[in-house]
Amino acid sequence: MSPDLYGRTIQDMRNVLRYFDVTAANFDSIYSSPSFLDRIFRRDMYERFRRTLEECAPLNGHSVLDVGCGSGQYAIALAQRGAQEVVGLDFAQHMLELAGVNAQRAGVSDRCRFIGADFLTHHFERQFGYVIAVGVFDYVEDPLPFLKRARKLTQTRFIATFPRLFTWRAPVRKIRLMLKKCPVFFYTRARVVDLLTRAGFSVERFEVCGKIYWVGGTPN
Repeated sequence: MSPDLYGRTIQDMRNVLRYFDVTAANFDSIYSSPSFLDRIFRRDMYERFRRTLEECAPLNGHSVLDVGCGSGQYAIALAQRGAQEVVGLDFAQHMLELAGVNAQRAGVSDRCRFIGADFLTHHFERQFGYVIAVGVFDYVEDPLPFLKRARKLTQTRFIATFPRLFTWRAPVRKIRLMLKKCPVFFYTRARVVDLLTRAGFSVERFEVCGKIYWVGGTPN
């Protein structure tokens, strides 16, 4: 199938969308009601959550763009910590529905706005104090256009995660998602630094967080 303007095949985009629409409730439960096994085997997910919230500081008076917001767990936590506004962007409708319900329950729906759109083509009216993209680059074949767009939208700090290539989980996950027809991509440290630099970011923090790289950068 032919690619779009940014080199992505429409079929790959549809497969990722289908995967997250189907798994929305299960994904949300990892954060909202984690099981004993979740706490053991998904420890890096909780650690990246903690680090991201700590890195988004100070928050009072700042806005946040949460790219690939999923069920809204990051957006809600950031609003609770004092963000003036959090805009969550995702293209999985079931995820967005969960995000709206979760924000309402948490009492922060007045400061959380969730949009169903493509990050590369959606029109944003302004920049954001913080831009986060956690668990997004796992599914992006060509990250550079994405990172360049994030650079244009970031005022203060950009935070992202990238799944590490040389781990035991990488081939297992590759096979598991391949069976579900969902593409997944992995990264080396050198490639992540190169991509961020080419996009116009200075890498301020680069940390190994379990099976992922957790990165914080500022726009040049």
